[in-house]
Amino acid sequence: MIKILIGITSLIFVIIGMLHVFWAFGGSWGVNTALPTKDDSELPVLRPRMLGTLFIGLLCFFASVLLIVQLDLLAAIKSSLLSKWLCIAGGIVFLLRAIGEGKYVGFFKKIKHTRFAKQDTAFYSPLCVWISLIFFLASFI
Repeated sequence: MIKILIGITSLIFVIIGMLHVFWAFGGSWGVNTALPTKDDSELPVLRPRMLGTLFIGLLCFFASVLLIVQLDLLAAIKSSLLSKWLCIAGGIVFLLRAIGEGKYVGFFKKIKHTRFAKQDTAFYSPLCVWISLIFFLASFI
């Protein structure tokens, strides 16, 4: 059962990675709720550029492969101590993302009424907790 959940999470990373590639090349679907905005403004707090967005997409694809490697489903790359520690690092990163930086993202954010903030509370932060849990579980396989 755990392997199925890890596989589903790997697929989620592929979807998120494809979405970032879509955004990097000018796609706009979902962008309005994907970036945190200031208090009463529609202007995002940050304006990611093409290379930065592609880099995040690449990291998502890497995370997907890492989970598959940790399951020993990839014949070319075997799980190792390195893949285990990378899973632990991924778990920590996503747990920290779920907690947030205090103002715009995470469960403990101060700005809670924007479109992004509502999506973050309902979807993004819980997803980060899920991903963190999956990474930690994968590190024990």
